[in-house]
Amino acid sequence: MKRRIKGVLDFFLGSLIYFKFYVIHCNKIKNSEFIFFFPYYHTGGAERVHLNIIQSLQPKKCCVIFTHLSATNNFQEQFKRVAIVIEINAIRNKKSDFVNNLLLKSISKAINNSKSVKAVFGCNTNYYYTILHFFKKTIKKIDLIHAIEPNNERKGMLIDSATLLDYRIVINENAKNDVINIYKEGHADLSLVDRIKIIENGVYIDKNDLIDIKLKDYEKINIGFLGRWSEEKRPEIFLEVAKRIKNRFPNVEFFMAGTGMKSNLSKINDSGVKFLGEISDENELKNLYKKLNFIMITSVYEGFPMVIMESMIHGVIPICTDVGGIHEHIVHMKNGILIQNTDGVNLIESFENQFTYLIENKDVIETLSQEALNYSVRNFSIDKFNSSYKNLFRSV
Repeated sequence: MKRRIKGVLDFFLGSLIYFKFYVIHCNKIKNSEFIFFFPYYHTGGAERVHLNIIQSLQPKKCCVIFTHLSATNNFQEQFKRVAIVIEINAIRNKKSDFVNNLLLKSISKAINNSKSVKAVFGCNTNYYYTILHFFKKTIKKIDLIHAIEPNNERKGMLIDSATLLDYRIVINENAKNDVINIYKEGHADLSLVDRIKIIENGVYIDKNDLIDIKLKDYEKINIGFLGRWSEEKRPEIFLEVAKRIKNRFPNVEFFMAGTGMKSNLSKINDSGVKFLGEISDENELKNLYKKLNFIMITSVYEGFPMVIMESMIHGVIPICTDVGGIHEHIVHMKNGILIQNTDGVNLIESFENQFTYLIENKDVIETLSQEALNYSVRNFSIDKFNSSYKNLFRSV
């Protein structure tokens, strides 16, 4: 009985929220030029890239439909400055098939009947691949793939959507090869490969932020982990390495910052690591990068982490598992350190051995730091990213 009452209430509330959405937002969608479907606006590398894409298109009229509940509001205001922001999670989570079908039809109808909408673009949300089937052929359709995780459950979805898309954007050669392999496994038409375009991510480089590497403190080594606490990021590897290194070199400091970490605060503290919380202020983040000597990536898989690009500008040396597209930019003992992606003790020992060597050879750290900075300035500027996305949307 209680479940039935709850179902009725959810349907009623969902209907009210949908009606509000229809009255307020459908015309906003209809009057836009480009419609984006993203899951979140909380802190994250993917969210930063999504924001950068829209910023590159200014002053075009963009509308972003966020499909999921964000953990924080950190990027919300920045999205609102450059786009119309619409959130549909409050309707979707009522789990009413009737209301959700109304929502889907209303959004697709507003786009299809628009005289101004030229293209739709989606990333990291299954909702986009559902609604994709409802758009008329004259609407250009684009998606973005940051990375393909092992045993990816979306493989079928990526194959099914390939024929509907005009362009599939990937961030590096590794991601492109992963998509091609999925097409081959699914016996997809390989002419669809021609629709895959590589646009590498970029970061804003302020020349005032570039430092003299010789002024960095190499006597007190600082090592950081910036990201979210999740299974694929393997933060527990970072904590174990921190414990081992601090036992041998007590002056070395380890720092963690990011989302999802508060519930693991006791583990962080027990490892002797300083927890900095979630850093959303750009100046605070820059000051942390200037303080760090190393950024540590322990992931099972990656595309190419934004944190590597952002930190290298400040002479921070990436020390990473060799996964995804990381090796396309990081050359071992040239501008960073690559660690073979193994499991458990072997991986921990590899990180430990590399840090031990570097801490005992400060001149090597200084050389790597300078090369990291030089490489980032030559390769990571946002300018190429901006022009690539402008040209992409101009073509549609």
